[in-house]
Order: sequence, then structure tokens, then C-alpha cells
Amino acid sequence: MLSLCAALCLPLSSMAQAISAEDAAFVAATVPVPSPPLRLSAHPEIRADVFKLLGYARGSYTQGNTLIARQVLDSMQPLDNITRTMLPDGRSVLASIDADTHGAWRAAMLFDPQRKLLALGLVNGHCQAAIGDATPACLPSTHAVLTLFLPPGAQDETAAPLLVWARQLPTMLAQAAPDQRQSIAAVEYITTRPGQPGWEPRDVPPGFPASLLHLLLPNAELHSSSSAGKLIAPAGLPMRTQAAEAGGEPMPDASITLRSYADFHWVLNTYATLAQGAQVKGHDDKVVFTGSDASGRYTVTLSEPDKDDGVFITVASWRTK
Repeated sequence: MLSLCAALCLPLSSMAQAISAEDAAFVAATVPVPSPPLRLSAHPEIRADVFKLLGYARGSYTQGNTLIARQVLDSMQPLDNITRTMLPDGRSVLASIDADTHGAWRAAMLFDPQRKLLALGLVNGHCQAAIGDATPACLPSTHAVLTLFLPPGAQDETAAPLLVWARQLPTMLAQAAPDQRQSIAAVEYITTRPGQPGWEPRDVPPGFPASLLHLLLPNAELHSSSSAGKLIAPAGLPMRTQAAEAGGEPMPDASITLRSYADFHWVLNTYATLAQGAQVKGHDDKVVFTGSDASGRYTVTLSEPDKDDGVFITVASWRTK
């Protein structure tokens, strides 16, 4: 969860003024990043920077009540729309867009000269989660919001270059009729709480042994859980767990699956420490730890189907009868 630091509503007229000297200088210093090897959303260092600043908090910006970090990364998708702006003081802005919205949703990262992330900007529509088959409810393009995420202790003024960045409309948006052209109607400053866990104690399913709680990484989000053969979360889906898939053995008495966006090998090394004494099998993108304690037998299954979806961590328990 993030705490709102301040919200500043800007007059629409101020955003409609002719390009200023500040804007002109910013545009002149902005160049495309040539032949990038990866999308920003898939770059390990970029992903690590985003999660270090935002953690596993959820919110409603480009999507309703989802990981804010994922919303930011989804707004930095295409290979051919990455720009870098070098500022006179050595800071830089790295930016990209969500191609599906032609850049209506877009994100930028402000770095210091040593490449430390200072602030992150997201142009969004404060979208609310869709109900049923309805499309998500978002603010109109003429009333877009610029959300600026800052680390604890940072001053709002730190993010000033991102105000200039947000005023530069992507090509497709700039070609819209004046009365339909995107306008930043409000700017809000958010102080992040990156250390807050991505799941809560109430997410632990009934019957899950207290002795295994140390195997649940706090810096991860809840993906699913089960107890006594019944799916607890998310509701409405058929029962199917990674633990049950591994050889057709009996369903676990309780299991929980978390998702981490950390590097797979970092997660693997972390569990090598957390599950000391357990047997380890697997390689590449799937590893299973099997161990036992006073409560019974347990497994920890780590899998990474692809780089974008993160590492799934399933901790399953079979109690001693």
C-alpha cells in the first residue's frame, strides 16, 4: 500500500499553453534509444529498480487494484518507443509508452548521474477494476493524471523533470483534434512504502503450519491458496496446484502460491538458505525442495514459465496423520 503525499490539481489552461523554453530544451535533449536489446519492461535492472521503489503495493492507475509495479512496466512495453533525455545537471529520464493506448498510458524514470532511481512518473486514467465483462472505467483522455512516485524522504521538487516529460505528447496523441487531445488535468505525488509485504497474514490458508511461515517471502504477491483440497483464493477457479501436478500425489492439506518478480536465481539461493536440510531436485526454470519438520512433510516448488510473469513459489504441506 502507498501513502498519498500530496495531490496538486493543475488548471487545464496551464497545460494548453504554447511550448515553453523548458519544454523546448527537454525535447532537444531527448533522443530515441537505438536498437535496445530488451523492452524496458523486460530489462532485469529496470524491473529491479521499479520493484525496489514501489514494492508489491497495489493500486488503480492504468488497471484496477493490481500491482502498481506491473502497471508501470506495462506502460514501458515497446522496443521502438524508448527515449532518453540527458539533463544539464547530469540526471537523465528514461521513458517508454503502452503501445496499445498509443502512449496515453506511459511511464518515465528519473535517474541521478550515478544511475540511482530518484522518481518515477506514470501518466494514467485512475482506472477502476472492471466488473464482469465490462471494460475498466478510466478518466477521459482530456482529464489524465500524472502520478509521481517518490522514495521516503524525497522532496516533491525532485520529480520536476517528469512534469516536463509528461507534457510531451506521443505522436499519435499529438495528432488528435484539440478538443480531444490528452491533457494532464492533475498531478499527484505519492511517497512509496517499498518494504511493506505483498500479502497479509489473512492470506495464509487454514491448516497451513506455523512452522512453515518462514518459507513465505514477504516481497511477493499472493497468487493462490488452498486448504483441505479446496481452493481458497482466487475464488471460482477449479482446484489445481503445482504440488498436485508433480506426480499425481495426494492433494496437500494446505498450500499457498506466491509470485515474486525477483531474479530466479536470487529466489533459488534464498530458498537454499530458508529450506536448509531439504532435498533439491530440478534445473533451469523449475526446482523443488522437499523436506519435513514437526508438522509433517512439505515441498517448495519454484518455477518461472517466462520472464514477464515472474517466479511462482508454491509452499505445500502434508501434515503427519
